[in-house]
Formats: sequence, C-alpha cells, structure tokens
Amino acid sequence: MKVAVCLVVKNEQEEIIYWLAWYKALGFDTFIIYDDYSDDNTEEVILSLAPILDIRYMRNAVNHDLHNIRQVRAYNDAVTKYGKEFEWISFFDADEYLDLYGNSIKSYLRNFDNASLIAFNWCNVGTNGHVSRPVGPPITNYEYNGKNDLYWNRHTKVIFRPDKLAKKIYQVHNVSVHGESVDSEGLSVKWENEHGGFTSNPPTWKGGRLIHYQSRSIEHYVKRDKNIEDVRRDKGDPLHTVAKSEEYNSLFNPVSTVTLVKFYEWMLHFANQQARILIESLRAKPSGFLAELAHIVTPSNVSIFDPSYIPLQHEVDRNWISEEKLEGNIFKDIAIDNQPYVAFNIKNAFGNLLGAHEGELSLSINPEEALIGIYIHGSRYVHLFTKDGKGFRIEGDARILPALTFKVWRKEDRSGFLSHPRTGRFLGFTPQGEYSVKKIRALGWEVLHFEPIELQNLPKHILRAASYLGLANSLAALKEVNPSPELGALQINAITALDDVSREVVKLVSKGIMGEHLF
Repeated sequence: MKVAVCLVVKNEQEEIIYWLAWYKALGFDTFIIYDDYSDDNTEEVILSLAPILDIRYMRNAVNHDLHNIRQVRAYNDAVTKYGKEFEWISFFDADEYLDLYGNSIKSYLRNFDNASLIAFNWCNVGTNGHVSRPVGPPITNYEYNGKNDLYWNRHTKVIFRPDKLAKKIYQVHNVSVHGESVDSEGLSVKWENEHGGFTSNPPTWKGGRLIHYQSRSIEHYVKRDKNIEDVRRDKGDPLHTVAKSEEYNSLFNPVSTVTLVKFYEWMLHFANQQARILIESLRAKPSGFLAELAHIVTPSNVSIFDPSYIPLQHEVDRNWISEEKLEGNIFKDIAIDNQPYVAFNIKNAFGNLLGAHEGELSLSINPEEALIGIYIHGSRYVHLFTKDGKGFRIEGDARILPALTFKVWRKEDRSGFLSHPRTGRFLGFTPQGEYSVKKIRALGWEVLHFEPIELQNLPKHILRAASYLGLANSLAALKEVNPSPELGALQINAITALDDVSREVVKLVSKGIMGEHLF
C-alpha cells in the first residue's frame, strides 16, 4: 500500500517543517506539494528535505483566480500524474493535522477495504489565548478545541482511492467516487447536500479527527486578514468565527503521545539533514564570496554608548536592572590537561541540579539525568548535552536538536546566566522548580552555578562533540572540519556559537532554512 498527501501551500516557512514531520510520523509515503507562489522561504525549507523524503514538488504560476479554484486545479493535476501510483491520496492543508490517536495511516486504512473515500471532520482549534504566535509546533501549543457539535466541525477533508474517482474534482472538501464514502469510524457518511464536504450531523471523531488550526493566534489571524479574499470577509466565515469565539477553546484534547514521539524523531532526522545542507551550502561558496557577504552584513562602524552606571537601590529592588554584563570567558582560571574545553554540571539559584527527564528539561535528583555542559575556552557560548545523547527539549524553546547551545554571561564566582541565542531571553527558575526561557532580564532567580566535572568521566559522544566544537569555531573551519556521522546535527551548534556576522552569512547562504527548530 502506498499513501500520499497532496498539499497546496503558501507562505508557511515557519510551519511547514512541523506539518511534514507529523505526516511522516503517521506513515505517509509521499508528499505531492504545489507551492502557490510563496514569497517567503517555504520553497527552500521543503526542498532542503527532498533528499530524505519523497517530495513531488511544483511551483504554481502566478495566477489571481480565486484561491480555491487554483487549489482544485492542483488536485486534479496530482490525480492525473500520480493517481495510478497510490492506493490512497489525501487532500489536507498546512493548518490541518490528521490525528489517528496513535494509529498509523496504513494500519488505519486496512480497516477500510470496502470504502472508496473516508471523510475526516474538522476539529477546529481557536487561538487558545495566544496573542502572538508561540514558537514550536501547533500540535503542542494548541491543545484546546471546540466541542464536536459546533457548526464548523461538520466541515470535512478527505482521503480517497484515486482509481475510484467518479469525475473531475471541483471542490476542496470532497471528491466524487464510485463506491461508498464513510466517516472516520467507518459509517456511511451523510452529507448536508449533494456536493458533500459538510456532514449533516456533528462528528463523533471516533477513529480520527482532522485538527484544524484555523486561527492559531491573534497575530496569525491579523496576518491572514490582511491577505484574505474579499469573498471571505463575511463575518460568518470560519476564520472569523473560530478566532473570535471562546467556544473553540473549551475542550482539552491533546494529540496522542505515541504519534508525538514519532514526530520528534522525524524532527531530529530533519535537523540532521538540514545541518548537512547548511554545511554543503557553505562549502559550495568561495571564501572570497563569504568574506564579501560578511562585509555587507557587518554593522556600520559607529560609536557605542555604554555608560558606566551604578544603579540606584530602588531600581534594583524593583527589578529594573538586569544583572548580566560580561559575555563568555567563564572558567578562565581552569586549564585541564591543556584541553580547549571544560565540562560542567549546572545548578539553579536554589541549588537544584539541571537535568533531563523523559526528553524534557527538569530538576534532577538522579545524577544520571544531569545535563552536561561543554564550554570551549574563549567562546561566548555553552553547549548542553544529555548523558544518553538523545537530547532534550525546553518548553518555550522551539529547538529540536541533540544538544542545545546558549549564550553564557559570567559573574565572578563561577556563576552566571544563560540566554537563548536567537531571542536573547534568559532561562530562569522559581523556588517551586518551574522554569521559563522567556525572561527579559537576568535577576536573582536566573543565576545559575557552573560546577566543573572531570573530563575522564564524560560519555564518548560528548568527548567527540567537544573535540569538534573546539575546532569548528569559524566559517573557514566549518568549511574544512568534517564531523563524524554519529554527531548528527552538531554543525548547528557550531553555527550557533559563531559570531553574529558569521552566523548571518550562514543564514543568507542557506536561504532561510535555519528556522526556529534549529536556532
């Protein structure tokens, strides 16, 4: 059995990688993608994964016909070109995530031998209280949806057998087939009208649901409103209804953890692939070209206003003053066997050891779960690893990598602060053990203590990583130093630790594929 998903996409450079990983986690074989002349880096992100995914990609010609007309034309072209190759083809948008409750698509479809089409009802998701777009995948950021009996949850999208297609596709929410059309639990689907695409009754969502991130935040809603078709400015349109109604944020209904685990595995696979693409892009460019790019993006040489200032006590008491001042150069008093790096554990301001439990940042009482930091002498960054090499995630930090890199700010007593390399926000903890990676200022609860550990006790994967990171410390070195394959996406950590100008050069050369999941 071969199963494909067909997508017409426009300007989804931040989201498309999550969508691809989700559908790979479900077990889809092929992605048939029509880019509706995006003017961001959607195309580059998709093509960066073409070496490891079966992607049939085409860019639409510029056309100002109604958007769903363009979409239908793409669907018909996909069936004409690939209909004989696949037993099933689905038509899902970039904001639609099929949830089979831990089942794979092929296992699920084996229960539908007598069906020609399966209609999945929308499970519409509101803003979930988000004003700005939260970083990371929508499947973890939006866990509340509307109840099944809400009007717009009766809309559908379909997966069907192309050899059963009865006539040319003429709408995006249904296709006409010979044979039976069923709903997600296998019951004969009852359409509201002869064209289908809207069920007569509310869905049960048994067997599966199509999570529709219709209005992912107020920011997303405003962005869509600026570009929406005039015909959709009616206040009854689902975009407006779902965004403005709290009813679509009422039911806690998270996705299956089984599929979520597979999703993160694919995201790591994608990170490894994109790391290779980044380095290949650098190596393909002459050093003189990179130097000229660096000259172009170097900030103008102007005077820097950096006053020497002693804060007033009330400014300190009211948390107006951020304590971080000095970048990098921690452990400057330590030289261990002439090694270019120092390894360390981290404790928070309350003496708790930072660790990773079940792939998430935690405060660990088990030394085996303690994070291990690597600091390369002279750097402004530290790299955090798990002992088992599987990596860890931080809530509020979109990066999905085997190791995470932070800018480090030193105090004079082997303590300091860690800030996110892209956002500049600080990692901080509360006395209760809760944490945030969005702190604007470094205050007392953001102080971390760095405690050196013996190098001979480090796992081999960390020793190899430290050796590579010590060498790959410039654009020229990144072009020359080859990491061993088992280091995976460690090139991303090396790029993150470059100076700002060099990192900007990498981002330009790679055409925007270095998204929030990497940096």
